[in-house]
Amino acid sequence: MFAKAGRFLALLAAVLIITILLTMPAAAADVRQGQTLVIPAEEVVNDDLYLFGSGITIDGIVNGDVIAFADHININGPINGNFNGAANYITVDGEVRDSFRVAASTIYIDGKIGGDLVAAASQINVTSAGSVGRDFLPAAATVNVGGPVGKDIRGSAGDFIISSSVGGNVNVECGTLTLEPSASISGDLTYKSKKAAVQGEGAWVGGKIDHIIPPPPESSTTGQSAGQVAGLAAFGIVIFIAVLLIIIALFKYVATLLTGIIMILIVGKYVPGLIVTLKNKPWPCLGYGALFFVLVPIAIVVTFLLIIAIPLGLIVLAVYMLAVYLASIFIALFLGKWMLRQRADNTALGPNIGALALGLLVLYIISVIPFIGCLSDVAAILFGLGAFILFIRSRAGCCA
Repeated sequence: MFAKAGRFLALLAAVLIITILLTMPAAAADVRQGQTLVIPAEEVVNDDLYLFGSGITIDGIVNGDVIAFADHININGPINGNFNGAANYITVDGEVRDSFRVAASTIYIDGKIGGDLVAAASQINVTSAGSVGRDFLPAAATVNVGGPVGKDIRGSAGDFIISSSVGGNVNVECGTLTLEPSASISGDLTYKSKKAAVQGEGAWVGGKIDHIIPPPPESSTTGQSAGQVAGLAAFGIVIFIAVLLIIIALFKYVATLLTGIIMILIVGKYVPGLIVTLKNKPWPCLGYGALFFVLVPIAIVVTFLLIIAIPLGLIVLAVYMLAVYLASIFIALFLGKWMLRQRADNTALGPNIGALALGLLVLYIISVIPFIGCLSDVAAILFGLGAFILFIRSRAGCCA
């Protein structure tokens, strides 16, 4: 009675295995995205972490590198690796054990940077509670070094203020340089500025002091102002971020497209029936899909509570995750065929792959639109799940 339906689920399970094998390299990192992302204090991430959102807060422990892009980023917990990212506002109250490389409007370091601090911003502020273990390479309109720097400072700024210890040399280009009374530089001080440095009483430089006066703007062919350097550095980091995001999006698109092609190759003969089911019964598909999406996780939790039923729960969980993943791929294929005016019973591989590629592209473009993208993702999953359920029921009824 349920022979063909069972065979259909078996084929779906095969697709899951192939998909896992295809995406295994991507599992080497923890990728998270959303409007607001929080790594809670009790969480330990034993992997590299990629974060994309509007607001990002890291309270937990990350045993790896972090790459993050957001409007504002707060780092409170320890990161036992490097941090690379960009945001409008970045604060560090915790610790980054290795290097910290960022671009932002405002950067506020009130914690510990174990390695290098490389930053492009409008304002960079290392407070008295903050520290940099190795080199500090800033490009900004204003740089305030209030915490100790372990090695050298090399960079540019409109206003450069040092009120802490520097373990190595200082070589900067700036509009104004101020050494507060609490400043101490173990090595040489070299600064390029039209104005002489303001050195407070008690400020100490262990090596030689070299003041380089820049030539007039009309005679300068290679010199660049601090603002230009900061702008170029920020532009370069933004370009790097944009390229990285494009690469990640392309990888995700290609991986999903490959999975869809495998699905077409394995269960392509069922696609016309699924499409007809969705076209003829769209609202029942939505209803059944919503029920499946909500009720199955509840059933899985119940099976996990019954210790003896845990193996069954794991099987159901695997099938559920596979169905949710493939539901949106099927909707992409449905959308592509509709846009290209393809017949539902057209099972030729080339036209179906073309329709799938077009549908996925449209869904991906819609998904980046705030709120609307979230709704479209959920709708694709629900309609797709409902089509699967009604199609399996119809096939089972035919075989009864």
